[in-house]
Amino acid sequence: MSIEIQENTKKKNNIKKYLDFTFENLQIEGYETVYKITNEKTNLLAIISIHDSTLGTALGGTRIAAYKSFDEALTDVLRLSKGMTYKSAMAEAGFGGGKSVIIIKDKKDVTEALLKSFGEAVNILEGKYICAEDMGCSTKEVMQIHKKTKYVVGLPHEKSSGNPSKFTAWGVFKGILATLKKLYGSTSIKGKKIAIQGMGSVSHYLIEHLFWHGAELIISDIDETKLKKFMNVAKIVKPEDIYKQECDIFVPCAIGGILNAETIKDLKCKAICGAANNQLLDDSHCQILKDKNILYSPDFVVNAGGLINVSFELEKMGYCPIKSRDRIDNIYTSLLEIFKIADENNITTNEAAIKLAQFKIKSGIGKRLEKLYFNHSEK
Repeated sequence: MSIEIQENTKKKNNIKKYLDFTFENLQIEGYETVYKITNEKTNLLAIISIHDSTLGTALGGTRIAAYKSFDEALTDVLRLSKGMTYKSAMAEAGFGGGKSVIIIKDKKDVTEALLKSFGEAVNILEGKYICAEDMGCSTKEVMQIHKKTKYVVGLPHEKSSGNPSKFTAWGVFKGILATLKKLYGSTSIKGKKIAIQGMGSVSHYLIEHLFWHGAELIISDIDETKLKKFMNVAKIVKPEDIYKQECDIFVPCAIGGILNAETIKDLKCKAICGAANNQLLDDSHCQILKDKNILYSPDFVVNAGGLINVSFELEKMGYCPIKSRDRIDNIYTSLLEIFKIADENNITTNEAAIKLAQFKIKSGIGKRLEKLYFNHSEK
């Protein structure tokens, strides 16, 4: 998903002060609101991006990372928030697209004071944005954020839904079934070679599903310690070699932008279906995949399980994992519909998914009509 950042001429009325916080509206074209947020007392430097709230309140995870530059962080949060808009629209979750990043220099910078400060910043927006887990931000971190705001989901709390990874993994599994159905006319996993990039928590759950269904697994990660748990059930390859594996499905579960002109040259898979956000460095790379006869399952459809799961904790009746599981099952049929649209119109699957998401947004399909209930904050 490509993003163009236009140079912004800073004006005094774009900057607002709230206590010790400075909110600078970056005014990015195509986005409702993008705030650069600083607090010198707590060393907070963050960005909250609200892409589109047509279908409901903007919701999306908080990524905590050491970026090379502010512009790199901005590009990341813009791509992620736009992806969340399409993800929510396709899942009919009743939310808009939002995302945030906390920019750090080192992991040791992630203190309770920093996280609570970010929670205060979220609270200042008075519910315009709801945050959750993401890379570098686990249930431990969101609990600290929650000390200063109710506008956070995915908490390890009896009235919340906890770590969404297992639900994301279930959605990816359903996506893999749909991808196999398109490739071979069957959802059978037995004997299929599946190469997984990245051994985060989603991959851990996903490997369990795939192993017990008979898959031949190939895995890689830049952290070798994460591979040891699976050394008896999977073939381990170097990170740079994961793209070169002959397999049925390549499953990206790490960082975004890994499908580009260089890596696509090495691919020997028949299809791609994974949990990572923004797998395509640019939308045009999906056409390159299509030209190579590699089926691409759009990431914002496949990895929507976590979003769907946390959405149910804001229902009036409270969180219900059964409802979440059943809604996530729809990822299978959504993908088959996208494949059909792409074939009938001779377009890429990514373009088909975006067009379908945009149609739902324009038509108000899945728009949230009921108020949000933050049950985990009720006394």
